[in-house]
Amino acid sequence: MKKHICIGLDIGTTAIKIICIDTEGNTIWSQSLAHDLLTPSAGFAEEDTSIWEEHTYQLLRELVQALSEEDLASIDAIGLTGMVPTLIALDENYFPLRNSIQQQDNRAIDELEYLKTVLDPSWVFKHTGNRLNQQHLAPKLLWLKKHESEVFKQMRHIMGSYDYIRYILCGVPSLERNWALESGLYSLQTQTWLDDMLATCEIDASMLPPIKKSDEVVGTTTEKLNRLTGFPVGVKVVAGSADHIASAFSTGARNNGDLVLKLGGAGDILFSIDTLVTDDRMFIDYQCDGSDHYMLNGCTATSGSLLKWFKKEAQLPEFETMDDAAAAIGPLSDGVVVLPYFLGEKTPIFDVHAKGVIYGLSLSHTKVHIYRAILEAVAYSFRHHVEVFKERGLSVERVYITNGGSKSTIWRSILADVLGYDVRYIPKHPGSCLGGAILAAIGAKVADTTLVDTFLQQSIYIPHNEENHEKYDKGYQMYRALYENLKDLMANQDLDMTV
Repeated sequence: MKKHICIGLDIGTTAIKIICIDTEGNTIWSQSLAHDLLTPSAGFAEEDTSIWEEHTYQLLRELVQALSEEDLASIDAIGLTGMVPTLIALDENYFPLRNSIQQQDNRAIDELEYLKTVLDPSWVFKHTGNRLNQQHLAPKLLWLKKHESEVFKQMRHIMGSYDYIRYILCGVPSLERNWALESGLYSLQTQTWLDDMLATCEIDASMLPPIKKSDEVVGTTTEKLNRLTGFPVGVKVVAGSADHIASAFSTGARNNGDLVLKLGGAGDILFSIDTLVTDDRMFIDYQCDGSDHYMLNGCTATSGSLLKWFKKEAQLPEFETMDDAAAAIGPLSDGVVVLPYFLGEKTPIFDVHAKGVIYGLSLSHTKVHIYRAILEAVAYSFRHHVEVFKERGLSVERVYITNGGSKSTIWRSILADVLGYDVRYIPKHPGSCLGGAILAAIGAKVADTTLVDTFLQQSIYIPHNEENHEKYDKGYQMYRALYENLKDLMANQDLDMTV
């Protein structure tokens, strides 16, 4: 029987990662190369696309050296994932004119406020399924026009992170449809570019390459790539998907009602739905299996980053030691409640003025109480998103947790108890690059979506405790009430404290 091998390549915020798998569920080889996020001015977030290209070539060279001739000949396809919606301005020859402008870039504040005056927010939401926000391309394009007019004049093509590297591999320009949707330039209703939005940005639709679904084959690897890396010619290059969507997909979220909670520096919430439902408290993306299914998703701004901050400032011992101590306290942290809004908050409240709060302290409390309350606070923030899903008549069927924070046994149990659902933990999950590899296999028609399951056989089942869930109902209500009672004070504080 012929062996089928596929590759996933993830263009991440801090590194490019590659994974090589077969369709029997084995990881053959993986590697990564780190790169820097550039912040030349306050609010700026850029990356050097030439480094992405260089590291892609280097990783492919290492792959060629690591694999046998038989395995190299068995490579069917390569799939891409990456950050969205990154902006790469290209000239007529598809050469980058400047560094990429990243999705978290916050420079175009004035342009965003201007757009809010010339575009009806309800019209934007109706057509894009997302609020007009800083991640959208329109404010960034207007910033380029104003501050880097020569770049804007020379710009003939626009791509995203994994779209550009896909072009490097196969020489065929394209945009994956999640980049299109998250760009804010694309209509969720008609699945076409929004002429009014393009006109507002003063760009032409010809600058935007054809849109591809996640499992579509865009082209094949080129002779040029072979000369530079030794990688085989003629390997199918599959569109792939946004990194967070591909990661959720490869974690197991592919059916209606599947929920993935990612405990990274921020907390991501991704909910798979079969029919289109939008809510202005959430973001919307396409599911990455090529179907007309969707992912409602959100982000709590601080998760692991809040724990790391508290560990450093309070000079705590290692997380494992703190977890053991927190387990001895029990649910509700003896009355301590934390609002985790230390960087403002994204979904579902979209409040840049929101502040971090530690409430309910007395002289009987310790650092351990605050530590546990932080774990509970992130779980409450996830539950807030689940409440939004329920309000829309959507049911949670399966819950998965992944990323670094999910290594914590106590945090996994707190999540299960706060949400009131049994959860599955996926240890050693490689992340988005695995989603890219699985999409490559699907696009090459050497596997289907059940390939995901072969990589989930080592999942750990965590049942929820109903008694603890009832206790956490009270904590959650206090969490929600604290914010509602303080939000006006938080907003006014920003005004009052301005010097």
